[in-house]
Amino acid sequence: MNPHASYKCAARLLMALAAMTSILLISGCGNSSSSTPPPNPTGFTTSSLSGTYVISVSGTDVNTTASEVGPFAIVGTIVANGSGGITGGTVDINDPVNTGVNIGTAVSSSSGYQIGQDGRGTATIVTSAATFDFDFVLTSTSNGLISRFDDSATNIGAGSGTIDLQSSATQSSFTALSFSLSGADTNGSLASVGTVTLNTSGTIASGTEDFNENGSSSVSTLTGLPVTGGQVVLASSGTSGTALLDSSFGPGAFAFDVWVIDATHVKWIETDTSTSGVLLSGDAFTQQTSFPVGQVVFTLSGQDASENPFVAGGYATATSSGALNPGLEDYNDNGTSVTGRSFTATATTATPGRYQITTNGFGNASVGNLAFAAYPSSGGVLMLEDDNNGLALGTAYAQTATSFNASGGYGLNLSGSNNVNPNINGYAEVDDIAQFDASSAVAPAANMTGTLDENDLAYQLVSAAFSGVYTPDTNSDGRGSIVATTTGTLIGGLTLEYYVVDGSNILFIEQDANQISTGTFQPQSSSSASAAVSHRASSMVRSVVRPHVVLRRK
Repeated sequence: MNPHASYKCAARLLMALAAMTSILLISGCGNSSSSTPPPNPTGFTTSSLSGTYVISVSGTDVNTTASEVGPFAIVGTIVANGSGGITGGTVDINDPVNTGVNIGTAVSSSSGYQIGQDGRGTATIVTSAATFDFDFVLTSTSNGLISRFDDSATNIGAGSGTIDLQSSATQSSFTALSFSLSGADTNGSLASVGTVTLNTSGTIASGTEDFNENGSSSVSTLTGLPVTGGQVVLASSGTSGTALLDSSFGPGAFAFDVWVIDATHVKWIETDTSTSGVLLSGDAFTQQTSFPVGQVVFTLSGQDASENPFVAGGYATATSSGALNPGLEDYNDNGTSVTGRSFTATATTATPGRYQITTNGFGNASVGNLAFAAYPSSGGVLMLEDDNNGLALGTAYAQTATSFNASGGYGLNLSGSNNVNPNINGYAEVDDIAQFDASSAVAPAANMTGTLDENDLAYQLVSAAFSGVYTPDTNSDGRGSIVATTTGTLIGGLTLEYYVVDGSNILFIEQDANQISTGTFQPQSSSSASAAVSHRASSMVRSVVRPHVVLRRK
């Protein structure tokens, strides 16, 4: 592949979000019809997916004809009939290197899904623009985590996201929204966070937005920009509304479709073609104007100033002013891992709903004091690095629990980059879907057992047993480590640091030398809807890489 293709590979990281079917073995040439029985049955069936769901996936796509790699995003609805059929739906596809921008594309009734007892499944979504294969794991009948699993001769792609049962919302539900968007333009990675205040018709009365373009914010005066116009207008359930954000960044106003999940949360995907070369997608939540007080946990992902992959996680004690003191950071920068690094941070606010955070001791392998724009919302504090030392995007959550249930099933989604793919020169996307059962066994005994599926861009692995050991910190701070082994990953296992948010969401970062990722695992309930905090792949930004894809088949 041409290493100077028109798009640098800038797919979003990480972590949480989607759903569907029974277990198919995956080979390097695509899906197989044979299956293996789930080791940890939890009571899911095909009927666990029934209704209209919002599906959101973003990642990396390959155009094998033009030898290009680029970002893609899919957001929209699917209608599952509870018996393996997808009878309809509408999706927006933004795929600059393949299909282009396809808005309001109908989902064909020839689409379908399968679900195994452990909640893992597969789905095929057929549209006139393209056909997409997915692996997923349900965390409830309302939520799931999903990965794209396309690896045929002409359709290669990887990505992560969520699936959420759609409920209704009215225009009056959203008087102010805070948002987190990520993607790419022709210069590399691009991310934005901000907030807008709306009148009763959805017109933007005021707002503030921050951008980070490929690791640079303040040099390009991309911070604290006023949103000078636009609107966020909802539509009826099952269809998309629209949004327009107008600020002084780049090519002008950005147009989006808006897909309602509930009265506090919507998904956005860019739909305009006038801002050529720009792709943004993500989440918006009802705005909160004050910082959560008490311990918060967070993960961030993106790149350092040299465009190497970077992830960080940890916890801190927060005040209502946004100060963080004391704090603890773990990070992995280009395979260099540091754990337990102490930091402090101060915050100022000049605009309602926006905090400027200045850190002391929080950084990556080359810079010790990173800075962030932060916007509190019902979906957590949405954060974007706004210095010139890299691009890190993520979320901080108020912590309400310090341990997870040691007697249940969990769904896991991981998204990141590794540099060991035999078909890729350099870093390329990796996405994992897994289900495991936790137990109260004490380390070093294995207390996590399940099954994992991995999709490395242009190289898929067969579903394999997943066995790990989780070890909580001794001081009950909600942090701990996981060491897992499996033949289902290119690197032979996973080394993770995890951070408990509450009973429904546990975040993690990866500390391996050849793989840098973030993700989430969430408890499963096959009998009722989960209250899980949606894992937002769209709030994770991958490093910019320039892969050379060699389409060798195993």
